[in-house]
Amino acid sequence: MGTASGTPSPAPRDDNYAVNLEQARVFARGLAEHIETCSASIEIAQSKAFRARADRAESRARAFESEASTLRTELYEMYRHIDAMTARFPELRTDPAVRG
Repeated sequence: MGTASGTPSPAPRDDNYAVNLEQARVFARGLAEHIETCSASIEIAQSKAFRARADRAESRARAFESEASTLRTELYEMYRHIDAMTARFPELRTDPAVRG
């Protein structure tokens, strides 16, 4: 649904919008914290894989690379959730805790 000018109309605002926004803000901040933790874990796993390869421990390196890959998938999913929430609640785009 759009406006007469062809631009999309803003998300519908219901009676519970403020409550839903605050709930989304709390969830998005939690996701942002988890993104930081997940990103650090990816870096650690990649570093361990690099060291394992240097030690010619291929099976260990593959295990660490697999761990990093799994974490990366989880990271992308968290970003997808944040993107969906900012589409529904544009106010989240200016929240430094969410986008910082």
